[in-house]
Amino acid sequence: MLVRRSAHNRATAPGVAASSPDTPDSSLSSEDRFGHVEAVGVEYIPESGRDSRPRNMLAVFFGGNLAFSVIVFGWLPITFGLSWVGAVTASMAGIGVGTLLIAPLALLGPRTGTNNTVSSGAHFGVNGRMIGSLLTLLFALAYAAIAVWTSGDALVAAAHRLFGTPTNNATLAVGYGLIATEIVVVALFGHGTVVTLQKFVLPVVGVLLLLGVFAFGGQFEPGAPGGDYLLGSFWPTWLLAVGLAVGGPLSYAPTLGDYSRRISRIKYSDRSVVAATTLGIFFGLFSTAAFGSFTASTFADPTESYVNDLVVASPGWYVLPIVLIALAGGLGQGVLNVYASGLDLEALIPRLSRVHTTLITSLIAVVLLYVGVFVVDAVDSITAMTLLLNGAAAPWIAINVVGFLVARRGQYDPTDLQVFNQGRRGGRYWFTGGWNLRAIVPWAVASVFGICAVHTALFTGPFANIAGGVDVSLIGSVVIAVAGYLTALRLWPEHVAPVDR
Repeated sequence: MLVRRSAHNRATAPGVAASSPDTPDSSLSSEDRFGHVEAVGVEYIPESGRDSRPRNMLAVFFGGNLAFSVIVFGWLPITFGLSWVGAVTASMAGIGVGTLLIAPLALLGPRTGTNNTVSSGAHFGVNGRMIGSLLTLLFALAYAAIAVWTSGDALVAAAHRLFGTPTNNATLAVGYGLIATEIVVVALFGHGTVVTLQKFVLPVVGVLLLLGVFAFGGQFEPGAPGGDYLLGSFWPTWLLAVGLAVGGPLSYAPTLGDYSRRISRIKYSDRSVVAATTLGIFFGLFSTAAFGSFTASTFADPTESYVNDLVVASPGWYVLPIVLIALAGGLGQGVLNVYASGLDLEALIPRLSRVHTTLITSLIAVVLLYVGVFVVDAVDSITAMTLLLNGAAAPWIAINVVGFLVARRGQYDPTDLQVFNQGRRGGRYWFTGGWNLRAIVPWAVASVFGICAVHTALFTGPFANIAGGVDVSLIGSVVIAVAGYLTALRLWPEHVAPVDR
């Protein structure tokens, strides 16, 4: 599959001025619709090439969350010993906090014409933006693996109940392969196909999940108590569940620009972009997490596999809907992550096309899946992975938000953000050799604290008991990052000239 690359993605020799970002590029105005392979990577998209709208953001982030890989984040608090009320309130609190934290980052794309990790070069430096690219890769690969794992398990469990097929490593491998294949194919086509897909997934899977409320409603007891608390008492366990829930919105922070960069600032207001993004992420994540908590609280003999328990406890008529959720929902969630991982690997290796980098990251995601499922405990892996990534991602997000609101005041130079991609040096975001130490040092310190304050079954940091067993890794890392960055800006002003509007 060959994709024509934009001239903006070719290296420009040092000292040679780059083309103006306002100059239309015919290679960027190629049709971005269903069935067409997207030719655009992370290069600047001019206003003339922006054909999306805020409601597409809502569809992408709402529909993309209607999957078993998100539902399991509502099931996990139940396995921690929380009741349904405790699990749902933890999900609501965590998803709400995370969504509010990342919402301003939806505005980077319309201003910079590129994705959020490249845009972060305005705060971290054009080379320092690689921090964001690496974080995005880690998030995207991990969540893509979870999407394949949960949907593949659902297919195998449903086939066992319907047709008596065996449940073993061989059939699981086949199930994972089917889900992974459909995800990779759609991700290779790119933005237009991804958006169209999510507009299909949203109503179809939404209705199927609503049917699940009727399927399991007879066994549901909202006042039923939970089990033994994972961390010994209610509040530490509840806060652990909150921390897991925050990870959902945080994982989307670097990828918001993948879609908002195609929205025109002339046609659509900032308020409409933020509103659509906030509604899509919050309700997409919360509705599925609540479904996971609701169904898990009805399981009579729960095991370590949510989808297996779901199939076993399901009435016969709901098994086929479970298969459809696995196919459509797993596709919707997996595509978001694989598409994002391809863009961000291209941001690190500009010589490769988006199609090539998507193939590479897809292979890595499959390897991660098999390691997570067949080598280590999958549930422990999800918990540890989410909290560790939160520890590094939350301060990165906080610094970008403060940079957007305080340091840049919403003004960016799209040309100078493309210095790394074009092989150039210099520009207003060059700082110290392409790295802005004012942001990088606070991020590094905050990330070390965030990771060292995590307590999971697979990893316990040296600061895990700093607050008497309460997980303060997230809030602590954010406070350290914001305080450090603002202090650095005050003591060591950046002196960046205003951008001409």
